[in-house]
Amino acid sequence: MELLYLNGIILSSATLKNIFTIIENYLKTSKKPSIITTFNLDFLRIANKDIGFKKICSESTLNLPDGFGITSLIWIKYKKKIDRITGNDIFPIILELAKLNNLRVAIVGGSNEVSDKTKNRILNETKFNSENLLCLSPPYKFEEDHQKNEEIINEIEKFKPNIVFAALGCPRQEKWLYNNMNRFNSKINIGIGATLDFYSGVKKRSPKFLQRIGLEWLWRLVQEPIRLFERYIIYDLPFYIKMRINKKF
Repeated sequence: MELLYLNGIILSSATLKNIFTIIENYLKTSKKPSIITTFNLDFLRIANKDIGFKKICSESTLNLPDGFGITSLIWIKYKKKIDRITGNDIFPIILELAKLNNLRVAIVGGSNEVSDKTKNRILNETKFNSENLLCLSPPYKFEEDHQKNEEIINEIEKFKPNIVFAALGCPRQEKWLYNNMNRFNSKINIGIGATLDFYSGVKKRSPKFLQRIGLEWLWRLVQEPIRLFERYIIYDLPFYIKMRINKKF
């Protein structure tokens, strides 16, 4: 697996075909908790100005290239085509790995509706052992309330997960996992953003052809213009254009 760099952060060139084996081997050999990221353009932009977040990404076990913005920058720098691996891709892969190896999975984030539907789909469609699954839907920015944060952390500690998913948005989810994974003692800790919205069926993911041509972000913008306009158009797009013009990454 070749390692590629963007702004000093290592990205993996793993493929969807071999990612299952890579993560399974890590679970069997690792002796300490670690972070995996689905590293998109927003991650790169935030890491460019947030030293603490860049440190988390730099120390992560895998930064999986998520999105056309990242894969196109890799192409410009290395003339190498790499697979895009999103949270939507990695979530069912890790669930399958957990089921086959009888691992315990905690999922934190999403609305009550999303959390309930996610749990029901996992249990009904994958035949996952219900005793090995914990789904929590804490209130927005619960981590800023010490008491509420401790309640969530204590519940996860008591559950003793091998894997923790956090769907809290970047960089909240990565920072929260990084700060608490040693308490969870979970080998794999991964932020998955809006993945639960799509997995649960509450929101519809873009058609495959838009995913293939790198325009899934446009589909999401049309679906949620108020929430995503600032992120995509005001921040990420100018950052991407600047990166391509300067070619210093």
